[in-house]
Amino acid sequence: MKPIVLSLIVLFAIAFFLRNVFGFLKIMFQAKRPSFRTDQIFERVKGLIIYVFGQKRILKNYTWAGIEHFMLFWGFMIITIGSTELVILGFVPGFEAFGFLGGEAQEMFLLILDIVQSLVIVALIMGVLNRTVIPSGKRREVNSIDAVVILGMIFGLMITDFGFRASKIALGTEPASWLPVSSMWATFFLSNVNVATAAFSTEFFYWIHVCLLFAFLNYLPYSKHSHVLTVIPNIFFQNLEPRGKMSKIDFENIPDDFEHFGTGKFEDFSWKDVLDAYTCTECGRCTDNCPAWGTEKPLSPRDIVIKLRHFVTENNDKEEMKTEYLPSEGWVTEEELYACTTCSACVEVCPLFIDQMGKIVEMRRFLTMEGKMKGTAVRTLQKLGSHGNPWGFDSKDRAPWTKEEKVPVLGNGGGNTAEDYEVVFWTGCFGAFDPRGQEVAATISRLLKEAGVKFAVMGPNETCTGDPARRLGEEALFQELAMANIETMNRFSVKKIIANCPHCFNSIKNEYPDFGSEVEVVTHSEFLASLVKEGKLSPVKSLDEEITYHDPCYLGRHNRVFDEPREILSAIPGLELKELERSRETSFCCGAGGGKIWMEEEAPRVNWNRFEEIEASGVETVAAACPFCNVMFEDAAKYVGNENVKIKDIAELLEDSLDLPVKNSNFEKLAEDAGDKEQSKENDDSPQV
Repeated sequence: MKPIVLSLIVLFAIAFFLRNVFGFLKIMFQAKRPSFRTDQIFERVKGLIIYVFGQKRILKNYTWAGIEHFMLFWGFMIITIGSTELVILGFVPGFEAFGFLGGEAQEMFLLILDIVQSLVIVALIMGVLNRTVIPSGKRREVNSIDAVVILGMIFGLMITDFGFRASKIALGTEPASWLPVSSMWATFFLSNVNVATAAFSTEFFYWIHVCLLFAFLNYLPYSKHSHVLTVIPNIFFQNLEPRGKMSKIDFENIPDDFEHFGTGKFEDFSWKDVLDAYTCTECGRCTDNCPAWGTEKPLSPRDIVIKLRHFVTENNDKEEMKTEYLPSEGWVTEEELYACTTCSACVEVCPLFIDQMGKIVEMRRFLTMEGKMKGTAVRTLQKLGSHGNPWGFDSKDRAPWTKEEKVPVLGNGGGNTAEDYEVVFWTGCFGAFDPRGQEVAATISRLLKEAGVKFAVMGPNETCTGDPARRLGEEALFQELAMANIETMNRFSVKKIIANCPHCFNSIKNEYPDFGSEVEVVTHSEFLASLVKEGKLSPVKSLDEEITYHDPCYLGRHNRVFDEPREILSAIPGLELKELERSRETSFCCGAGGGKIWMEEEAPRVNWNRFEEIEASGVETVAAACPFCNVMFEDAAKYVGNENVKIKDIAELLEDSLDLPVKNSNFEKLAEDAGDKEQSKENDDSPQV
């Protein structure tokens, strides 16, 4: 009779589970945007080993929660074997999971199972404390009845297995010496019971455990803990492209049924977006680390993913799935999407490798290309389109400092190409037009000269890389600017570029290859670090000050350049490098990325938050390797009334340490000229810092 009843339970449970699985797959593949994730198999398998089985990311970023989760994960893996053994026992009496390896192997498994189940109970208690007693920031918002149900089921599975093993010990059919915890259960609860009671107890705990097991399996797809089922495919199919790369829209092959660009309706998402949505545990780590959320903006990366899941759940098999737009007042608002700085902090901390930022920028694309963007960013895009720079300056006025520094310009006078030089220095729009950016760019040029590097700039032939346009969602303008730059680089035979702007670097390195570019590009921090290593630049002058380094998002998180700037600073005598609490992978954004430097931002501003952290560290100087960051911190210093903290590019600090002759620069005059130009333009054309 037992095998018959058990067969009915198993068949019903598996059938119901498979129905849920196939239903989910049907929904997932209604999302039609292509997403190919079958490349780099070795890296994907490696990711599973490190991040699923090794739990590296959660252990690194959240110690206590990480330990708790590590114990739960491995406990779950081992207990799954034990529970499978129990189910098979219903069909094959005397079955042992590792019996084929001999008695000692099975006994060792029982010992491990007994200990692990105890640790899982400890982890469950830690989980309850973590949610109720131990402060955990904004993640405490996510507590729900769902978590209680799941934790209760797991606890029930542990207790019923202990009860089953303890009952078998009381019957004398289980080796007590290899089950120390279960033996204690048997001693406390079953020491004086007769054989009939012990036999009843064995059957009671067996059936409760089996029923709980299959109830748990079929509850998971409806729970935020569905990641138990989806985590392995989600991490295996993670995005292995550079973090800072956005997808290309193919304007030349638009389908006949085309409606709009970007992600508006559900079908505009990819299958991986849907998998992300059902993998999210709602832990809130992404939101905790979001600079927009941290400065009281309406954006919560966690909520973006949850809203997608709710959108699917509520509209499944309804006409709304085909007609309703997710970026709308009823779901995800414009204010949320345009608040994103594209810093990628959310993606960096997510233990399940969910791409919150990717969904945000794709929906932002839809809004922008549907004409829904407002404010100063619109005028910025207009000036990018008409003049090739965010200010709308004439390209012939690009980088006036090159004349004073006697820097060669490609094509100047009719002929020279990049083949005549080792590298081309890409100045970027800030290095070309912003007085502070010009100062840094000129410093880099002097360092290159000092090191004997033969280089040139593109001058008026250079235009904006298009980064602000693409991040703001104007893909067509980005492609126009990108193709113009690629054509120019090909015309001048450019093979290698040094870029001092991480945003320019990211676009040329990661995104231009989609349009045929084969140019090698390095950041100025990487190039200068190599010159220091080679002895071509030798810091000798002691600066004698305490300093910190701010990791720019598009240099650090997006492109993993962390060490080279620090190597430069470490080579300078007298500098004492003090790391900020939020540094390297967890660095806090300056607030300029994602085109936000060209948009209005309500107080409190992101750059204020970061500068207060810098100020609290007590350092005399903050070093950066990004013109955006320099501008944002200088503005923040003025706001907080502390201009004693110096903001310097790493190149400026390196030059200060070389003890070179007095610089022959005229940047005050350049700044005045730039100011005169600004007066002739609209007041709102400046970066919104």
